[in-house]
Parts: sequence; C-alpha cells; structure tokens
Amino acid sequence: MDEHLRAPFTHRLTFAHLVAVDVVFAVLVGLNGWATPDQLKRHDLSIELFVVLLVIVCSTIVIRRWRPMVALALGLIGYVAFSATDFTKAPELPIVLVLYVVALVEPMKVAVTGLAAAIVMTMAGLVVANVVSAGVWFGSWDDWSLLTASRISPLLAGWAVGLAVRRHRGYQESVREQADRQTQHRIDQAHRTVAEERLQIARELHDVVAHSMSVIAVQAGMGSHVIASQPDEAAKALAVIETTSRATLREMRALLGVLRDDTPDSAELPPTPGLAELPRLVARTERAGLRVEFSVRGTARELPPGVDLAAYRIVQEALTNVVKHARTNRSRILVHYDENNVRIEVTDDGAGPTGSTDSTGSTGHGLVGMRERTALYGGEFSAGPLPLGGFRVAARLPTEVPV
Repeated sequence: MDEHLRAPFTHRLTFAHLVAVDVVFAVLVGLNGWATPDQLKRHDLSIELFVVLLVIVCSTIVIRRWRPMVALALGLIGYVAFSATDFTKAPELPIVLVLYVVALVEPMKVAVTGLAAAIVMTMAGLVVANVVSAGVWFGSWDDWSLLTASRISPLLAGWAVGLAVRRHRGYQESVREQADRQTQHRIDQAHRTVAEERLQIARELHDVVAHSMSVIAVQAGMGSHVIASQPDEAAKALAVIETTSRATLREMRALLGVLRDDTPDSAELPPTPGLAELPRLVARTERAGLRVEFSVRGTARELPPGVDLAAYRIVQEALTNVVKHARTNRSRILVHYDENNVRIEVTDDGAGPTGSTDSTGSTGHGLVGMRERTALYGGEFSAGPLPLGGFRVAARLPTEVPV
C-alpha cells in the first residue's frame, strides 16, 4: 500500500498525529460502549469476555492505518460476538472507520470484497440478535427493513467517503505527475537545445580554425621558402598571415564567448556569415596562393539564416580541403539558385589525398561536418573523386525550411 494513501495528508498532520487521533477515538468508543454490571448480567455476559470483546473492537480503530483488512476482520468478529449476546451497544462506528481506510488504500477488488463482507456479517449479526432475543429468524418486514437500513447505511457511507477521497487524491496525483512530466520535458528540451547549440559552435570552431590555419600554414611555408630570394613575397605572406590570424581570433573569441555566457549580448557578436561573404572568402583564399573561379547561376536571393550559414561553411570547408590536400593551385566554386534550392559545387583538378578518398572513407571531420550540415536542413550531399582527376564536393540545400 502506498504511504501517501494511508492517511489524510496535510502540511500540519503527520502519520503519528493521525494515529494519536485514532487512539483518542478508540478510547471514546470504548467509554461509550461500556456497560454496568447489571447490564452485563441481564445479557448473561461476563465482565472478562465483555472487556476482551470491547478491546478487540476498539483496537481496530488504532491499527486500521497499518492493517486495514485485519482490523476489519477483528471488528466484524467482535460485532457478531456482541450480537450473539443480544448486547444492544454492539459498536458499529469502528467498522465504519475501518471501511473508510479499506476503500482509501486497498486495491479495488479487495475494497469491494471488504464492503461485501461487512454487509454480510452485519446482516448475520442482526439475524443472530433477532434469534437470541425473539427466538425467530425474522420479525415483521417493516421492522426488519428499517433495522437493516439503519445498520447498513453507515457502512456504505464510510466506504463511499473513503472511495471519494481516494479518487480525489488520485486525480491530484495525476495532475502533479503531468506537471512534473511537462517540467521534465521542458528541462530535457532545454538540455537538447543547449547540446545542439554547442555542437553547432563546435562545427563553427572547426571550420574557422581549419580554414584559417590551412591558409596560415601555406603562407608560412611559402614565406620561409622565399624569404632569402624574394623578400617582397615573404612580406606579402606575413601580411596574409597577420590578416587571417586577426580575423580568426575575432571569430573564435565571439564563439568562445557564447560558450562562457549562456545569454550573450547579440549586439557584441559579429554577423553570421552567409553566401554574400563568399567573395571575401575567395579573396582570402587567393592570397594563400589558390586561384578560385567563382560563379553564380540564377538570381541570388536572401536565404534562411541557418541555410545561408550552412552553405557558406560547406564552401569554406571544401576550400580548406583543397588547400590542405589537393596539391593544386586551382579551384572552382559554383553557386546555383533555383526555385526551391541552392546548389553548391566545389571542384579542383588536384591529385592529392582528397582526390582518392571518398566521403565515407575520410578520416577527418570536414566531410562528415558538411554532410551533417546538409542533412540538418533535409538536403543532399555528395563528395568524391572526378573521373578525369580532381575532387568534387556538391550539396543541395532546400531554401524553404519546414517549420
């Protein structure tokens, strides 16, 4: 049995307090049922047996919160025993109080069985009392029906009140559980949102660091190679390294600021890059020594922010792979706007590791990240070597993101 159903719950009464109240009730019922020696003699009932029966009946009030069915059985036995002696003060109140708890805490089948047993035993007690006092099974019908109703009605009332309280508490519990589930759902949703945002930031950091460090590494290598023979070219390489590193630090500082602060001031963050920033990306990449042919088909238009950012990052990561792996100085970017999609294609004619590694066999995070960005918006992604050499990265991103 659930502890929260054992007793009426308030913020002021504990289980011990309620048991103390039951003890007081038991004493009052015992005092009310006490009989004088003359009364006991008229019913041929010894004082010892009377005290035992009265203690048994009154004790049911005390133990009803621990063992309701045991208390009900003892109460009914005591009631029938009193009826057999034609003792008119046979106490019914303990049975009513026990039935209240039975209906409150026991399973429904057990509670109904307990009520039926109480009715049957009460009727049996009435029959026994009638036989003892009048010597017949039944008196007049009117007297019998009135007596039966007066004895059965309190039992039904006590059981019905217990059932009503049980259902009310069950309803309150279901309301609390539903509220708890809704609260937990909101907490889980918030945790998922935070995890998704942090994964997005991790992708951003990867894209920023991978692209910028690739440019810096290429320029540093070239600068160290020509610093003695072509100091002007070395100076240009250092300038590219300085510009790229400063821009990268600014973007990394903004992203790390989001990780440190859950409520960043959006006015302090740089604007999110999109396809409109591709000319600048191409210019930075060309300063690293890679010639990029950039072309646009269709009419450029404003895209949803997430799609715009994903498209930009895919191009950025593809160019990074060309700089790092392709061993070529030429690359091509095609952005094609059609009615419902934006299509991106980045190709090169190199012969490095990228040209011989497909998207599923890549050991890095670049192609995986591009594929995940595309899948996030329900698009299509492919990457692999070209038949005549080189490598191709292609993505289709729907411009109508479902809500």
